[in-house]
Amino acid sequence: MAKTTAAVSPFDVGAAATVISALDSPLRIRLVQELHERDHYVHELVAATGKSQPLVSQHLRVLKKAGIVDSERTGREVLYKLVAPGVLTLLADASALISR
Repeated sequence: MAKTTAAVSPFDVGAAATVISALDSPLRIRLVQELHERDHYVHELVAATGKSQPLVSQHLRVLKKAGIVDSERTGREVLYKLVAPGVLTLLADASALISR
C-alpha cells in the first residue's frame, strides 16, 4: 500500500525549534497547563507543582524567552500569563502521536 504524504506549509524552522526546545520539559509543560487555566504568581506555581521557587523561576524564564509566557511585576511579586495558547494544540497533537 502506498504511503500518502500530506502537504506541509512552509514554516520558520528556527522558531519551531525554539518552541519545541522550550517545551522539552515535563515541568515546563505543567507550567503551561497551569497558566492556561489562569494567570499565576510564581508562589502559586511553586505550590501547584511542588517544586522550588528557583527551579520554577528558571523554567518560566525559558518559556518567556521563547515567547510562550510573559510576566508583569507587581511590587515584589511577578504575575505570569500564557501569551501563546496555541502551544496547547501542539502539546495535544504531540500526545496524540504517541497514543496512536
